[in-house]
Amino acid sequence: MFESLKNLLKHFTGSQDTASSAPETNPPPQQPQAASAPASTASVSEDSLNQYISLSQFNLGLGSIGPDNRDDIDKNVLIQMYQAIAAGVFNVPANGVVPEICVDGRTKADGSRFSAPCAAGGTLSIVYGSDLGGSSAGDVNELQLTTQAIHTLKSKGHSTGVHGDDHGPCGCGACAKAPTIYQHISERINDIAALVGKLGINVTDAEKGSIVQQANNRLGQAGFFAEDRAAVLQAAQECGALYEELVGKHNELGIALNTKPGTTVDRAAIRAKYGPQYDMFVVDAWAFGNAAKDINASGSDDDVQRIAKAITIQNVATASILGHGSLRIVPIA
Repeated sequence: MFESLKNLLKHFTGSQDTASSAPETNPPPQQPQAASAPASTASVSEDSLNQYISLSQFNLGLGSIGPDNRDDIDKNVLIQMYQAIAAGVFNVPANGVVPEICVDGRTKADGSRFSAPCAAGGTLSIVYGSDLGGSSAGDVNELQLTTQAIHTLKSKGHSTGVHGDDHGPCGCGACAKAPTIYQHISERINDIAALVGKLGINVTDAEKGSIVQQANNRLGQAGFFAEDRAAVLQAAQECGALYEELVGKHNELGIALNTKPGTTVDRAAIRAKYGPQYDMFVVDAWAFGNAAKDINASGSDDDVQRIAKAITIQNVATASILGHGSLRIVPIA
């Protein structure tokens, strides 16, 4: 499944090879936007940005995180950053082969992050994706599923992780808003599947129906979602999941969709080059198939495929709930 995504992304990024491989220069100083720019320059900028899929193209993006809500960035620098990311300039080796840390661009207080595969909520992406795609039994709740998934992954030698922040008891949007994300999947599955399809992953009507039915089952199951959202993070830690406390505000300007196996994106290097206000969500899609295979108890390839697609859908739905429609997807093939 993800090989087709990788092949499509190679085609998608082909038109950028020349621009991306050119020697990079330091970003220009901050300048006022369109008011002082020649119309032709503004048009070129828009054309360059429109090479990339945005959430709004699929009626997605209900949140506030995104470039159109920012007055501290330069559009030309943003394009330079997208092109360099797409060219793999910031790819670095990742520790591990399944999602462990969150897509969140923020750092710990010392400015560091673990270097591991990223997905929405870290290991919780596997918890929710395996639930939505695997049709888990109805007599378990979110905390039990979290415990079961982490024990399963650890038994197969994988490191696991979650995060909070210094703002409140549950600082992970994928966790804090999990019930809303399930509802979003139930209501907007066709829009989400259309975006995923644009990236080369076909979610069949049967798969959409199964995922929506499971989302609705959970939304209707009394007590499935923990009222204390921080309890989910605590349950993960009690099973041995690593924990990061992130600080600062969200400055993400796009979604880096990485299909290069064994790598992730060095967000600290992005900020060092372009400035602290330039940041990205990172989705290491190459790791989703590994997670689906190792979390799946049935051994069925169909189940593995459905779980991998459900993890993808959970990531898109999370981006749509937290992100603005102006967030663009920057593929790395």
